[in-house]
Amino acid sequence: MSQPSLGPGRMAPRPSVAAVVRPALLTIAAVAVAGCLPTAVTPQGREVTQLYQVFLAIAAVVVVIVLGLTIFAILRYRGRAGDDELPAQVHGNLRYEAVWTGIPIITVAVLFVLTVLVLNSFDSEVRATSGVDIRVTGFRWGWRFVYPGDDVRVEGIGAPGPEVYVPVGENVHITLTGADVIHAFFVPQFLFKKDAIPGHENQFAFTVDEPGRYGGQCAEFCGIYHSRMPFTVVAVTRPEYEAWLAAHRGASPSLTTPDASLTTAAPPQIAPEATGPYESVEPTVQPSVTTTP
Repeated sequence: MSQPSLGPGRMAPRPSVAAVVRPALLTIAAVAVAGCLPTAVTPQGREVTQLYQVFLAIAAVVVVIVLGLTIFAILRYRGRAGDDELPAQVHGNLRYEAVWTGIPIITVAVLFVLTVLVLNSFDSEVRATSGVDIRVTGFRWGWRFVYPGDDVRVEGIGAPGPEVYVPVGENVHITLTGADVIHAFFVPQFLFKKDAIPGHENQFAFTVDEPGRYGGQCAEFCGIYHSRMPFTVVAVTRPEYEAWLAAHRGASPSLTTPDASLTTAAPPQIAPEATGPYESVEPTVQPSVTTTP
C-alpha cells in the first residue's frame, strides 16, 4: 500500500518510540552477551580477555552515545499533532563533523595498536625457550600429536578424540600442519585458534597455569564429519607428565590413520555402517597412543 502524497513543506510520518527502543534494547543485550568469554587458563588467553574487555567497553560507550542521541532526537523532535511543517534545514557544521570523524579514527588506531601488542605476545612465546615440543597434524577426521623428543605419538579418530598431555607452568611449543584440507586447532579456554594448512607449518606456543582437562575441536569446516574431530589437552604436574610419557613409550599401534586425500570418505572407525557420505552414525573409535616410527 503506497503512502499518501505529502504536500510541499510537509513532514513524513515519524517512527514510534517503541519501534526505536526495542531494537536498542536488543542491541545492548547482544553487546552484553558478546562479552561472555570462557575463563582463560593461559597467560596469552588472559591478555586476549583483557583486549576483549577493552573492545567491549569502547563498544558500550559507542552504543550509549549513538542510541542515546538517537532516542533523544526522536523523543525531543518527534512529530506532534498539528505540527506539519518542516523545521529549518541546516547545511552542516565543520567543527562537529571533524570531531565525530576524528574520534572514531583515533579509537580504531588505539585498538589496532593494542591488538598488535597482544599478537606480538604470542610471537614472543614462540621465540621463548620451550619445555615441550609437539608436532600436531590435523587430518580427516582426527588428530595426531607427536612428541619428537620422547618417541611418543598420540592419535585418534572420532569422539572422544586423542588426549595430549602437557606439563603445567611450562612453555609448550606447537608445530601445526594439515594432511589433506585446512583444519584449525582450537581450545576455547586458551582463547586462541590456529589453522592447520597442508604443506605449511604454523607455529605457536602456550603455557597452561592450572592442572585440568581442556577440550578442543577442529574450528575450520573441513567436511561432513568436521564436528567429529575433538581432542583434549590434559595439563598435569611435571612428575605426572614424565610418568605418562614413560607409560606410553613403546605402546603398540591400535589405529591406522587414513591416507591423506581431498575426497576422503568416512573411515569405518567414524561411520562403520555408512553407505554414503551423509549417513549419520556415531563414531566408535577410542584414541590411541603409539610410538613414532
